[in-house]
Amino acid sequence: MKVILVKDVEKIGKFGEVVNVKDGYAKNFLIPSGLAINATPGNLKQVELVKRSRIKTEAKSIKEANEIAEQLNGLKLIFKVKASPEGKMYGSITNKDIADKILSFKKIEIDKKKIELEDSIKELGTYNIEIKLYKDIKCSVVVSVEPDKKQVESESIKNTDASESDKTDKESVINKQQETANSSDN
Repeated sequence: MKVILVKDVEKIGKFGEVVNVKDGYAKNFLIPSGLAINATPGNLKQVELVKRSRIKTEAKSIKEANEIAEQLNGLKLIFKVKASPEGKMYGSITNKDIADKILSFKKIEIDKKKIELEDSIKELGTYNIEIKLYKDIKCSVVVSVEPDKKQVESESIKNTDASESDKTDKESVINKQQETANSSDN
């Protein structure tokens, strides 16, 4: 029995192809599942029209993806984060964070699933991130993760305060020891 595939079917064919399959397979599985329709002249014309519109849509999608790739390729995104002195971040940067940053910076909405990030970023540094825009169209974005300067300044102030308080504590202990030594001498 000849049928027209409405969707891609593994090991049978792709959308719009006319294939010859066994009657039982067509009547009991392909047609009821919505994967195929009977190969009539009217259906053939209809599928041909749908194929043409898909080709136009595909060309438009490819053009849009290329335009987006040109805008994003080599883009540097800088994330200011809280981090420990050893370079470990408090938290992480995920696909969603990168997509949100692109949206706020370039006004381009990217699906977070298209950002190829193996695992979330958890350390300071610079990372090259691939974004799969459409089938074979990819672009590369540089993500730079830097410590928040406010945090670094506040930590240095805390460290100097702590070292000053340590000095005053040590001085007071020495003074007390000297006082007890002087009072025991008298």
